[in-house]
Amino acid sequence: MSRRPNVLLLMADQQKATSLSLYGNPDVRTPALEALAARGVLARHCLTPQPFCFPSRCSLLTGRYPHAHGVRGNGRTLVADELPLAEILQREGYHTGAVGHFHGGAAGGGRGVGVTFDMSQGRQREAWQRHHQLVRQAPARTAHMTATVTGSLEDYIDCVMTADAARFLDDAPEDAPFFLEVAWIAPHPPYFVPEPYASQFDPAALAYPAQDPPDAAKPAAHRDTARDMGTFGAPETELRRALAAYYAMVSLVDDQVARLLEALRRRGQLDNTIVVYTSDHGDYAGEHGMWGKSCTLYDALVRVPLIMAGPGIPSGGALDGMVQSIDVLPTLLGLLGLPVPDTVHGLPLQALWGAASRAAEPKAAPASSAGPGRTDFEIAFAEVGAFPASMVRQRERGNNMPFGPPASGRQVELSVMARTADWKLVYTPGRETQELYDLQHDPWERRNCYGAAAHEPVVAALRQRLQDWMLTHT
Repeated sequence: MSRRPNVLLLMADQQKATSLSLYGNPDVRTPALEALAARGVLARHCLTPQPFCFPSRCSLLTGRYPHAHGVRGNGRTLVADELPLAEILQREGYHTGAVGHFHGGAAGGGRGVGVTFDMSQGRQREAWQRHHQLVRQAPARTAHMTATVTGSLEDYIDCVMTADAARFLDDAPEDAPFFLEVAWIAPHPPYFVPEPYASQFDPAALAYPAQDPPDAAKPAAHRDTARDMGTFGAPETELRRALAAYYAMVSLVDDQVARLLEALRRRGQLDNTIVVYTSDHGDYAGEHGMWGKSCTLYDALVRVPLIMAGPGIPSGGALDGMVQSIDVLPTLLGLLGLPVPDTVHGLPLQALWGAASRAAEPKAAPASSAGPGRTDFEIAFAEVGAFPASMVRQRERGNNMPFGPPASGRQVELSVMARTADWKLVYTPGRETQELYDLQHDPWERRNCYGAAAHEPVVAALRQRLQDWMLTHT
């Protein structure tokens, strides 16, 4: 019997889909990712089920929604009876490894991983401490803080991670397949980037996101968060400089992808390796007057890139429908000929591959046409919130800028989202202002149309789907 394929999972941190030309960005080119998509498949719409780091990673690696696996915020622990991908593959004889920001240690992000190069250790730790030192030196701790990192490019945090990943490949045994997760930190804030990337984009020439109109009817909490992020009153030149730095970090990650794929090619392993590229969640990067992340479910935060290439995957296609990051695990297990645990919520993407060559997306079915919860690729769900009250009401404890949101960017309530190709409903029980977006006419979600009489049937159908989802996906 021939050896199973290797699996290389490449994770950017806080990269929204629309930061890539593959998803329509007019300013950023990522040749390595474009080449990867050309020999594999690209999900046009991939939605993460939670816009914070560790909850979304736990969902990707278990194929389960956050309310089921229990990790609803950073600093929580993945319980022992959850079965992550690395542990499944390790039991099947895979040599497993993880590099970078994978939330190892007691949190459980390294479960099933035999070889680790953790961000809290060695050269990675030294490089990340240099970022912390720059933050301490800065006059204002805003989420859109930027700086040019001095020193050699080889000592930059993400380049160190790539070097550690290459070490894993060098040391991997030849008689067993490997699974390697590489979790870069870029383009996560603060937006600190080395040369030559720091000078790559002209801030004045970038297409800066259009802002919400005065009558956008958004929840008041959104404006409070933008205020506490320091966006209001910041000069436009500063905001554009932040966008240029964010894009520069995206470009740097693309070069790290190229380095690793070339390392695989030199070792003769590329043709027998399934490569997955994605991110845990997105970044406002100026949309809705905000930077970084917080407790909202805008596409800026929940729509992420997803590219898959390698043995068993068709070449050059685009996957239609509402794909979710929880679909990665059952797809990989199917490619490897392994059974999918009954507890997995994700759907195998193989169901979409027969239509991957279609040029246009099909129109989504009406929100009420499918069965309970998520049974196909017509709808996607997400959730955010349920933070401890102390992290919301004790402002100093909740404030983690520029690495995370201000206290006002967290909430004790649970917000839930149902999204089709045409509509998005965000429902927060107890909140005065709910949200509905007409994605066909308002794809950037700038105007909340909840409450319009004409949309009441859409709201009713999507609320029923949300209720069914919470009840059936446990």
